[in-house]
Amino acid sequence: MKKPFSRIVTMLSYMDGTRVDAWKREQLLKLQEAADNGAQETDEDLWTDYMERFNNAFVNQNHQSEAYQGLCKLKQGESLNDFFAKFKQLAHEADVPLDDKGTIKTLKHAMTQGLTSTIINSPTFDPTARVPWTFKEWEEQARKSHLKWKAAAEFTQRRQRLFQAFKLAPKQVNNSGKGGYGRNNNWRNKYD
Repeated sequence: MKKPFSRIVTMLSYMDGTRVDAWKREQLLKLQEAADNGAQETDEDLWTDYMERFNNAFVNQNHQSEAYQGLCKLKQGESLNDFFAKFKQLAHEADVPLDDKGTIKTLKHAMTQGLTSTIINSPTFDPTARVPWTFKEWEEQARKSHLKWKAAAEFTQRRQRLFQAFKLAPKQVNNSGKGGYGRNNNWRNKYD
């Protein structure tokens, strides 16, 4: 398909259906008209003009705007991997730079409130830094924080199943400093 003329005819031959018939006829007439006006079969402008007409007729012209709207509406679900993959895809399609201040703000609102708070409260986050965190830094910290949360949740679930298996009930430790893991341990549970 070195000749643009042949490329166009071949592409048009694959188009079928009532929705494209009129457009297809129009393109064949334009191709015939170009040939009648002296255009050569090897003229790349034939292909360039054809593809422009094709894109205007069949390609979603609002794709970038729709991607931006999708990015603004995106919310983190169960899978952090899926969330970040979708966020990056929509940002790319919307032509939005990942490290842009507005993109980072959108990311903070798209993640769960708990995860965003955990990241902001992490010791490595400095809101007064001259250079704000990049998207990559936010993503890395989100993944670390999410792994910590999953490990803690898994530990808590295992511990609860163990006590349920032995029909033991949790009991709050008093502040007397006796037993447990230190003086001020009212946040810990002691089990009988």
